[in-house]
Amino acid sequence: MNQLNVKSFALASGLTGSVVYLACFIVMSIFPKDVLIQMGNLLFHGVDFTEDLRMGIPITETLLGIVASFVVWGVVGLVFATFYNKLKA
Repeated sequence: MNQLNVKSFALASGLTGSVVYLACFIVMSIFPKDVLIQMGNLLFHGVDFTEDLRMGIPITETLLGIVASFVVWGVVGLVFATFYNKLKA
C-alpha cells in the first residue's frame, strides 16, 4: 500500500472538521432548543444537555470555531498520516 501524503491528509482532515462544525452551526440555527436537547441526548448517551446547551452563538464566535476546528483537525490528520507512514515503512 502507498504512503499517505501528509500535507494533503492534514488539509483534508482540517477541511472535514470545518465542514462538520459548520453543519452543526446550521443545525443549531434551524431547530429549536428542545429538539436540539433531544438530538444531543440521543447522540451522546448518558449526557444530559438540558442545562448545558447555549443558543444564539454570535457569528464571530462561529467563524473562530471554524478556524479552530480546521487547525485542530488538521494537526490530528498530520499526526495520523505521519504515524501511518512511519508504521507502514
